[in-house]
Amino acid sequence: MQSPPGITSRILDLIKIALLVAIVSYLIATFPKKNWDALIQQDKNWFLLGQAFIIILIAHLFTFWRWQILVQSLGVTFTLIEAIRLGFLGTLLNLVSVGSVGGDVFKAIEAARKADKKRAEVVASVLVDRALGLLGLFIVAGIGLSIATTLSPTLRWIFLGAILCSGVGLSVLLLIVLFGHRVPILWINHIPFAGHTLHRVAHACMVFQGRPRLVVELLGSSLMVHCCFTIACSLISNSLYAQTPSLAEHFMTIPPAMAAATLPLTPGGVGVQEMAIDNLFRELPNLPEAFSGLVVASVFRALLLCVALIGAVYYFTGIGKK
Repeated sequence: MQSPPGITSRILDLIKIALLVAIVSYLIATFPKKNWDALIQQDKNWFLLGQAFIIILIAHLFTFWRWQILVQSLGVTFTLIEAIRLGFLGTLLNLVSVGSVGGDVFKAIEAARKADKKRAEVVASVLVDRALGLLGLFIVAGIGLSIATTLSPTLRWIFLGAILCSGVGLSVLLLIVLFGHRVPILWINHIPFAGHTLHRVAHACMVFQGRPRLVVELLGSSLMVHCCFTIACSLISNSLYAQTPSLAEHFMTIPPAMAAATLPLTPGGVGVQEMAIDNLFRELPNLPEAFSGLVVASVFRALLLCVALIGAVYYFTGIGKK
């Protein structure tokens, strides 16, 4: 005997609410205690913090828009509202998975369920989107470090690594744009068991062939996202301290530290990102004595958590769901 549709719907709603409460409780419980203490004890300029929060939210919306454009370029019907819903799902789960990219797996699975005949391409789009995000991060880090008059040995190595990764990434994109149609990928179909799926994934990676405008749009969006995050961190610094590193010095430290958070070491990169931000700020030659990169990183993490919680409500309430 089947349950009435109304009862089934209520049960699913209760499950969603319970899942949301569980995730929120986990995030709050695992937020480092010393970071909570730093947040509570430090005086704050709430107006500047509000501006930082809005910029962080805008940065997330840029990432969702970038992914929507990428999926649509594969010939899959995908609305911005749906991209925002699934994007917020990925943002939320990134905070509870190992590294800061684990939520992409769940986002890809959920998006693939809606793609029907192009599931492999949609899953590949999540990987390509993440790669574009990292490339934008390397470029912003390289530009930020290039404006410094002097660099410590650590920052110099980071600068060289950012330039190398940026050069490789941009070269690959250029080759795909110019010569992607000449790359033989049909042979991938002959790989036993997974050949057909791998071929469709490779085909999705060739989405940029002959489409320089698409590259400019998506890569430009990625650069905008990381610039927004860095500016938000600068606002956070100014909301907490009278003397802070300059905006240029924030561009020297924040993007490389965010790259460290993508390493699969802790859930959501918690602790890794904070430690990286604090250590890189200490590499600056004229760091104000009272300034604490750890406190700034802690506030930034708290604002990310607020965005994720707003996104969780947006996703689990089914807003924009067809």
